[in-house]
Amino acid sequence: MEYSLPGNSLELDAQGRPSLIGCSCNSCGNLMFPRVLVCNQCMGEGLTPKPLATSGTLYAFTLMHTGPAGWDKPYLLGYVDLADGVRVFSHLRGEVAIGQSVELGIKTVGHRADGSPITTYMFQKTSQ
Repeated sequence: MEYSLPGNSLELDAQGRPSLIGCSCNSCGNLMFPRVLVCNQCMGEGLTPKPLATSGTLYAFTLMHTGPAGWDKPYLLGYVDLADGVRVFSHLRGEVAIGQSVELGIKTVGHRADGSPITTYMFQKTSQ
């Protein structure tokens, strides 16, 4: 399956569980997502790819009624504070509330003109 995420920023383990791949600055240790060429804290250029936490807390969200052609509407978008300190902008699934524990998953958000799915990462209420 092809994911709609640039730069090899999403990986699946042997059981099909997703993981976001960010980067860590070799100079100051700052974690970032998505991967970048220069650290946004110290401007260091030595960055190493790093898998990020797969769970966190929903910081904020909104319900969108408009969007790109082919996207399913309405849809939820929000910011998630990951357990390792990185804040990620993401699609959301299901009923959500600010402060809620969420976990990483995969979601089809629409279809391209040729009918192929647009699939990306998303967060949803923790199943536990």
